[in-house]
Amino acid sequence: MKISAIMPVHNEEEYLPRSLSSLRNLNTKVDEFIFILDRCTDRSEEIIREIFPEGKIIHKHEAKWRNSLAENVQMGYKASSGDVIWIVEADIVVPPNILEVLLPELKGNIVSVSAKVITDKSVSFMNLLYHYWEKTYNFSPLGREPRGACRLILRRALDEVGGYKDALVVDSQLDRDLRSLGYEVKFVDKISCLHIRRFSFRKAIRSQKRSGVYRRQVNMPFWRVLGHSIIRLRPFVLYGYLKGSLD
Repeated sequence: MKISAIMPVHNEEEYLPRSLSSLRNLNTKVDEFIFILDRCTDRSEEIIREIFPEGKIIHKHEAKWRNSLAENVQMGYKASSGDVIWIVEADIVVPPNILEVLLPELKGNIVSVSAKVITDKSVSFMNLLYHYWEKTYNFSPLGREPRGACRLILRRALDEVGGYKDALVVDSQLDRDLRSLGYEVKFVDKISCLHIRRFSFRKAIRSQKRSGVYRRQVNMPFWRVLGHSIIRLRPFVLYGYLKGSLD
């Protein structure tokens, strides 16, 4: 199968060298690399051209969707030609065998698989705290949903659902669309990628609010949102759910 790697980029010069270097060391051949440069004003393009001169760069000068990330991955998907679409974010470091592990999981009715992502605790003290907070997944009865930081999707399934939607939480919406057609999505925890972005409480709180608003939009039961907020220590998910907006 032909593999297309798509990386959304928005002023990522701090993270791109490590992220792109890990892509250079893959054991499995990737047929095309597509970079969506979303209104970048830093050295992101220069770094990409240095490390991936063969990569295809698409410039986005204006955001037309409310969720710019969703728009970026949709643009990459439309510009790609692979049978398998690999979404990998610009602040993720992948192990060399990532595709060897994930590709075989695309079988039967499973059309999308996501790797485990662990926060790099060496970046800052806040990252260290977040790294240990992530361990709440280990005792959460609600399970761990797939996310898009390192995700493979079969093109035929993406074609069927019309690609990505302009939703508040792009990965959750894609999962809902795929499941509505009877497909399965899978979280693969036997291999991990490293999230190297410097942690920010402000972004984390906004992300929680967005998640809560989305849960309300899709009519998720209150008891489940409440349980998630308490067990996973994410109070602003409940706040976003009750308020129904991002302020």
